[in-house]
Amino acid sequence: MTSFSSFDKRLLAEGLAYFDRPRLACLLEMLGTSKVDRVEALVAMLRNCPPEEFDEALDIFERAASRAVRQRDREDERDSDGSGERRRRYSASAERRAERRRSA
Repeated sequence: MTSFSSFDKRLLAEGLAYFDRPRLACLLEMLGTSKVDRVEALVAMLRNCPPEEFDEALDIFERAASRAVRQRDREDERDSDGSGERRRRYSASAERRAERRRSA
């Protein structure tokens, strides 16, 4: 039987914690080191994929973003100071999506 060092135990705990709260940073880092690199990588992926994959990717991104916004809003409601006022987080991307929906 192998015993774990304190270092191994810490790495194992951090690894398991990742699955409890996965971070978007890891995915973004895989796309590139700068915002420009990341955008270019996504553009290349979307440009070169078949139409059905493109549609699926857009659907998945939109559904995930919508669900995340709803979950954040619920968390904000729970965290409110009891005044009944909701604290909304500013989201430029949510604002742009809402604007696109209004103009469509």
